[in-house]
Amino acid sequence: MDPAVSGAADGVTKPFTPQEARDVVLGATLPVVFLGMTDDWPASRWTLPRLCDMLQEQTLKFRIGKRKADTEPQFEPQCDYIDGTLRQFRAWISGAFPEESGPFHRFDKAESWAYADYKYLALLFKDQPELLQEVSWADFGFPGRDGRDSTLWVGSGGANTPCHIDCYGCNLVLQVQGRKKWHLFHPEDTAHLYPTRIPYEESSVFSKVNVVKPDWQRYPAFSRARPHVVTLHPGQNNIYTR
Repeated sequence: MDPAVSGAADGVTKPFTPQEARDVVLGATLPVVFLGMTDDWPASRWTLPRLCDMLQEQTLKFRIGKRKADTEPQFEPQCDYIDGTLRQFRAWISGAFPEESGPFHRFDKAESWAYADYKYLALLFKDQPELLQEVSWADFGFPGRDGRDSTLWVGSGGANTPCHIDCYGCNLVLQVQGRKKWHLFHPEDTAHLYPTRIPYEESSVFSKVNVVKPDWQRYPAFSRARPHVVTLHPGQNNIYTR
């Protein structure tokens, strides 16, 4: 498709117009990766050092998991939780002195990962509401949606969430720093994923299978599932549907 100008005001050339992008988002039956749609977003420069400056001493709840490879999914109730700042998190992953990493120092980063997931930007930046305008989903055909409708996810290498489906709409992700690998399955594969509703979660259905290291004896039908594996790099957007 020929490049299209997104927004006459800024004149930024993008691969899709907002309406074209919206049509792709709402019509997608397979994972879609967008390139060159968010390069001009100020939020595309929200790297970890920048976020440390933005959030200062504000604490976030981090989930701490084990890096060990196991055929059982590591569900959230099986993890440890701590409250820490992004500065402390950054110090921990960089190997700084224990006093700089605060509560993270109790965990060996060679054996553990940390994940601050699903943090609502509207709450994080309640005292800096102007930052919410640095996200603009209008480029994807959703005018009026900005940081108020978005969440922040920050994790160390190895951080993960067990395979699941959220029972609402679709999700559009912007990768700012690092890489994130997605294992996505078509709804027709649901029966092969051994779905379960675990007690602590009402809006999601999880798989009993660790999809990156399955127990073939316990879950033989998983061999009939066909994953779409997508690795997002900085500046890329991924759309995945329920």
